[in-house]
Order: sequence, then C-alpha cells, then structure tokens
Amino acid sequence: MDERRDIEIPLDVRPPHLMPGAAEVLSLLRPPLFLWANTRVAGETAVRHWLKRAGLASTFQSVVTSIEAGARKPAPEFFQYTLGRCGVNKEDVLFVGNQLNTDVAGAQTFGIATVWLSGASYRSLDDAPCDATPTYAIETLTELPALLHRLGDP
Repeated sequence: MDERRDIEIPLDVRPPHLMPGAAEVLSLLRPPLFLWANTRVAGETAVRHWLKRAGLASTFQSVVTSIEAGARKPAPEFFQYTLGRCGVNKEDVLFVGNQLNTDVAGAQTFGIATVWLSGASYRSLDDAPCDATPTYAIETLTELPALLHRLGDP
C-alpha cells in the first residue's frame, strides 16, 4: 500500500491505495505468496481487512506482521518467526521490499535473496540510507515478472 497518500485520514478508514502495478503484477505471480508486514500497531486481522478492501484478500497464503512476530524488520527474530510461520526455508524465498534499511538489510543479513523496489514511487517514509546491497533491484513492480522469468520461475 502507498502509505504516503491520505496520511491525514485515520488508518482504519483510509482508502487502500496500492503501489503502482501491484494488482496487475500480483495477479501474474505463482503461489504461494506471503505478505511480511513491518507494522507498528496492525496485526494480521487488520492487514487482511486492508487486503480485502483492496481486492487482494485471496492473493496471499500467509500474512505475518511484526506484531505477531514480536519483532520488526530488520531484526533476525522477525525473519526466523516468519519463515517458521510460513513453513518455508530461506533458500526458497525471494523477498521483495521497498526499504533498504529494513526489508533488504534484514533479509540480506538473514541470508534471504532480495529484490529492492528502487523507484521513487515506492519509497517509504521510514526508509533511511544503509549499507545493504540487494540481490536484485528493479525500479517498478512491473519489472518483477520478467526478473522471475530470467531466474527460471515461469
């Protein structure tokens, strides 16, 4: 979701503005897909409510938030908990994120391959400079299916 839009509207009634290309690209990806959210107050139920409002309720097999994990990205506890909850091994995950300082840094430190959404329209208010180096970088979500194809995932 684009967390920068309608920021003056309370979160529980704010319209769900998807990041550019999100709905189209998500419909092209093969399951299983997991949503790993770095929330401050919203748990899985609230995030699933947002997904329903955005028309994405059935897209993700699992939704894990930092509330359930008891830690926020980039903490290794977040990734350890989330892998276990989703029943996947880190070697089988390609983590797509829009923040270098939490998404990419945390996954990279934990040994998970990363894709960084580097375009300005994907920037998060919480992003900050760091030394993390993504495995792959794409400017827009619409580039993700081609990247997956090059990596051998049709």
